[in-house]
Amino acid sequence: MISGITVSSAALQHLKKLLQEKEVAAVRIFVVEAGTPRAETCLGYCQPSDAKESDLTVFEEGLKFYIDKASLPYLKNLEVGLSEQKLLTIRAPNAKVPHSAQGSEVEFTRECPSKMVPSGEDLLIPKGAEATVTQALGASYTLLYHGNLIRIDGKDADAIGLVSNGLSFDAPADGNISVDQVWHALSMVYDPEIPTNIVSLGLVYEVTVDNDAGSVNVDMTLTAPGCGMGDVLVDDVKRRLAEVPFVRSSNVNMVFNPPWHYNMMSEEAQLETGMFF
Repeated sequence: MISGITVSSAALQHLKKLLQEKEVAAVRIFVVEAGTPRAETCLGYCQPSDAKESDLTVFEEGLKFYIDKASLPYLKNLEVGLSEQKLLTIRAPNAKVPHSAQGSEVEFTRECPSKMVPSGEDLLIPKGAEATVTQALGASYTLLYHGNLIRIDGKDADAIGLVSNGLSFDAPADGNISVDQVWHALSMVYDPEIPTNIVSLGLVYEVTVDNDAGSVNVDMTLTAPGCGMGDVLVDDVKRRLAEVPFVRSSNVNMVFNPPWHYNMMSEEAQLETGMFF
C-alpha cells in the first residue's frame, strides 16, 4: 500500500472474499467533503469502468485498490482493520483536517479553463500540463504555469487533483438575496499576490442589493490606481456573486475616491501582511 495508508492482513483477506462474492474487480478509497467536519472516508466496490482517470492504482497482496488522488492529503495515517465481528473498521484521523495545497506541484488531468494574471485573458490549459500552486485561498487557485500566473476556479479543482473549494449557499426561504451571503462571497475573493481577502483589505467600499431586479452593485477599489490586478479581481467578484442564491446580475464599479490606505485594512489583515503600526 502507498505510504500513509495501512490495511491489515485480516482486512485484506476479508475484502478479497467480499470482492469474489460480489464479482467486483477492486476497491476504491476516497473522502467525501474532505477537510470539513462532515468528512467521510469511504471504501467502496469499484469496477475499472467506474474508476476516475486520475485515481492511483495500487496492488496489495493481489488485491486491487483505486485511490482518489484528490483525497490523498486527507488519507494520511489511514488505518483499515477488521473487528472481531468481521466488520471493516476505518480510522482516518486526517479526513476532517483542512489541507492547504499551496506550494504543491500538480498535473492537469483534463483540459481546464483559466485566467491569466494580471491581464485576465482566457487560457485553456491542456491535459498533462504541470504547474505549481502559489495560492489556495478563497474559492479559486492561483498557479505558476510556464513562468506565468494563472487563476482557475475552485469548481475546477478536480482538474489538478484537489478538492473543490467552490462556494455553496442555502437559498433563503424569503426568496431574497442575503446580504450576509453577498459579503461572505466577497470575502472569498483574494488578490492573487496577497494572502488576504478583498473585504479584510478594505477594498470593498459599498454593496447595494436590489431584490426586485435580482442584482448586486459593488463599489470597490485597488491598493493603487495602477494596480494590474483590477480585471482579475472584478472577474472573481462577479463569479462569486453569481453563486449567491437569487443573484441574476451584478455590477462592479472600480472607484478611487477615497484613495485606499492601509488603515482601511482590518487589524487581522494588517498583522498578516506586516502592515500593523
